[in-house]
Amino acid sequence: MNAGPPSAQGGQQVTGAQVTRDVVQIRDVTGDVNLHAGPVVRSAYLEQVRQIAPPHLHDRDSELTELAAFCIEPDRGPYVWWQAAAWTGKTALMSWFVLHPPPGLQVVPFFVTARYAGQSDRVAFTDVMLEQLAEVLGQPMPAYLTEATRESHLLQMLAETADMCQRRGQRLVLVVDGLDEDRGVTIGPDAHSIAALLPARPAAGLRIIVAGRPDPPVPSDVPDDHPLRDMGIVRVLGRSPWAEVVKADMQRELKRLLHGTPAEQDLLGLVTAAGGGLSSPDLADLAGQSVYEVEENLHAVAGRTFTTRASRWQPGTAPPVYVLGHEELQAAAARFLGDARLAGYRQHLHTWADSYRQRDWPGETPEYLLRGYYRLLHAAKDIPRILACATDQVRHDRMLDVTGGDTAALTEIADAQDLILSLDEPDLLAMVHLAIRRSSIAERNTKIPTGLPAVWAMVGHPTRAEALARAITDPYRQAQALTALTGNNPRSPGTRQRAAAA
Repeated sequence: MNAGPPSAQGGQQVTGAQVTRDVVQIRDVTGDVNLHAGPVVRSAYLEQVRQIAPPHLHDRDSELTELAAFCIEPDRGPYVWWQAAAWTGKTALMSWFVLHPPPGLQVVPFFVTARYAGQSDRVAFTDVMLEQLAEVLGQPMPAYLTEATRESHLLQMLAETADMCQRRGQRLVLVVDGLDEDRGVTIGPDAHSIAALLPARPAAGLRIIVAGRPDPPVPSDVPDDHPLRDMGIVRVLGRSPWAEVVKADMQRELKRLLHGTPAEQDLLGLVTAAGGGLSSPDLADLAGQSVYEVEENLHAVAGRTFTTRASRWQPGTAPPVYVLGHEELQAAAARFLGDARLAGYRQHLHTWADSYRQRDWPGETPEYLLRGYYRLLHAAKDIPRILACATDQVRHDRMLDVTGGDTAALTEIADAQDLILSLDEPDLLAMVHLAIRRSSIAERNTKIPTGLPAVWAMVGHPTRAEALARAITDPYRQAQALTALTGNNPRSPGTRQRAAAA
């Protein structure tokens, strides 16, 4: 980490310095400190895709065959763009293909959706893609990603993964569904789209499938020579009778719910305002209902209006979370509720978050407050609350406890810094506080005892043990920790190879 511009030390006033993320130099951190290590990656994104995919895909055999041919045949170009109007079944087709790929394909997907906080902009796209690529490569997440380095890391890892797949006799396929739902296209003059992050000249062996509606057009930040501007890659997807039936059922249930009981309307309002990501215990707490009442309403009364997603950080252990069943339902619900009612529900979410902050983020803190809530604040550019979250050490400690690493906390800090730097008059004091928090996280990752990961492994937490070992920033000490994890099985090939690679 470079020292950057002149630092603020000992209470000195920051003046005349170029404002960057590294506004301050903290304590004795000097010179160049290269931090490459991080928690071992175990992406759970496919669990989310399983919640999106239909239980059965009807009448799409020819489309699946065409997708397979595009990926497998050697003479195809690198891009194809499947386009169709809403309620056509694009996402059903793409999610089914991702979960049932032909042999020889390594698929890495991202589904852009405005229904779920933190899943509809380029930051979310980059985070999810880097996580999946790191898992395929067997590497940790790149440390200290910034606005200036996210794209280069993504492109480099895409190229590395494509090359590795080729050497294994496989092909890497990137699937991006819902380009039309990208909220980054319209957020600020300096915002960039997900489409602009897709490589204009993909690495050898990489195939890219994108899907979305014909409108809006290709974002303006996509270069003129980018393949997405070639109409020859467009494939129009025909309507599915099954999708039409689902559309009618969803719209009918939404209308009934919009005019339902106050309790039903509150559940709809909270899920809509939160951007998805609330579990049934969360909704029960917020709405003043029992978990049983909430689940009865969500499952029986509005079974098609709401769908579930697995917990992002704790799939299989934490309860699933709820989102509206389609982007059009999210938009329709927001229109019906109106700005004033949605603002009231958001204020209820703020009060709920404050109650956990006042209790120092206890162990039962909902995952939404550690992840989705921050995305909600970032989308609203609520800088005071963003800073309260991104500089809260106790909250970050709880996130570390849940995830086993500090990647999520560092991403929050980076996003907050980017947002502040985008303002006409950046708040230097806020940047100082964020830089201090980031440096504190870096410092604690240098002090992890090399024997501690082995202790976690001995008590039955091998994944957390390896994550902790990977969080050690010094390569030599990290190798010691990984070697210690072999315990009485020093010939364990997986751990030995990881230790050697460190």
